[in-house]
Amino acid sequence: MKQVQDLDANAEPVPVSAVDILAQNLRRRILSGDFQPGEFLRDARMCEEHSTSRHTFRAAAQLLVTQGLLRQIPNRGFMLPEFGPDDIVDITRVRGAIEGEAIRLIVLTGGIPPLALEAVEVMHASTLSSDRSALVTADRDFHRAIIAASGSARLKRAYSNLEGEIELLLVQRQAFYGTAEEMALEHERLVKSLRSRHFDTAREAFKEHWEDLQIKLLDQR
Repeated sequence: MKQVQDLDANAEPVPVSAVDILAQNLRRRILSGDFQPGEFLRDARMCEEHSTSRHTFRAAAQLLVTQGLLRQIPNRGFMLPEFGPDDIVDITRVRGAIEGEAIRLIVLTGGIPPLALEAVEVMHASTLSSDRSALVTADRDFHRAIIAASGSARLKRAYSNLEGEIELLLVQRQAFYGTAEEMALEHERLVKSLRSRHFDTAREAFKEHWEDLQIKLLDQR
């Protein structure tokens, strides 16, 4: 066993391709709110801004399509998704169903995922004037940790298929927080509900969290 660990420690780092690097940069820009819903990421502009080839841009954009962060429109290119009322309701409803089942499994053990607590600390240390993508990532990491703590591979797989669209909704959600501290306190209340070891208490807290997002996004429209 130790020999395997030694081999892992001496292993060469996996090289990151130009496509992966560009996809990460575009993802960061999307989650920072650099692009508006419905906006096209034009090949020429993106290639110029990122000093890359059209082939690399399209490969990176296609990767983000698989993550739900972009949509490819035939003969027009890549566009940031624009969610209508039905989309908002459907995404938040499905998210609630998946996360609700994860909560049921977590309250049985009473264990709070460390990554969820770390995400709350990031929120406490942030400001809304800082990189918005950092707050969106912290929000995503909190809920991703809740799903992972369920121990269900199927729940994690179902949630990962929806995660890109959830992140885009969370970008819009930032406008509803007065401060990053407010965001941190809201997620601390969710942690407290899990520590109650009472499913109905935790389920109600998370349900309020989901429905608040849905209502505000719909009102915004």
